[in-house]
Amino acid sequence: MTDRNVIGAVGQVVNAIRGKSGPGEVLLRIGGTRECYIAESDEPIERGQTVLVVDVAPHRHVTVVRWTELPVP
Repeated sequence: MTDRNVIGAVGQVVNAIRGKSGPGEVLLRIGGTRECYIAESDEPIERGQTVLVVDVAPHRHVTVVRWTELPVP
């Protein structure tokens, strides 16, 4: 699996992302395993929040946004 396949993955913030002040860390389920990635965002995101990967860079760096799952009717 290539790093590009990470785009669209949903995961959990395990170390807070500080927005423009610095990256954090997210845990993603990729191909049946859980993997940690360094995560950046335009806004701070607290530990435990759900995020969506919107871009990927070399060396396991991803860009994420907050993600809220819609309820299933």
